[in-house]
Amino acid sequence: MRDRRDIRARREGGAGIRAIARETGASRNAVRRALDADAALEYSRPSLADEYREAVREVLHDYPRIFVSQVAELVEWPGSRRSLSDLVGELRPGALERETEDLTRPVVGAIAVGTITYGPMTVGRLTLGSIHAGPEEDRLDPARTPL
Repeated sequence: MRDRRDIRARREGGAGIRAIARETGASRNAVRRALDADAALEYSRPSLADEYREAVREVLHDYPRIFVSQVAELVEWPGSRRSLSDLVGELRPGALERETEDLTRPVVGAIAVGTITYGPMTVGRLTLGSIHAGPEEDRLDPARTPL
């Protein structure tokens, strides 16, 4: 839709509906709708991209290098490939930045502290070392530590 503020300003300036329509390239009915008292000053038509933006963002968060056709399958995109491609092109740089950040940032979390002790282990005629993995408390208690 054309700029409604401009259409209203022209009307307040004394221009007629036909003249405004001719000057702006809008239809007379579009000019009438813009002049309606209940009409919002800013007109925006909801797009399919707005409806699917979060779903596409989530897919790109998990798979930042995924193909557009695969995104379409995962989010069940009903529109044109071009409009989805534009949306993916808009959102992918942010997903790639997060991917780079995730690769360079150390993972912070709970780290299990334990101990591994080695001892003799016989397999057939071959003697190998044995491995014990367990909590650190086992290492401190000599009665629980295998030889």
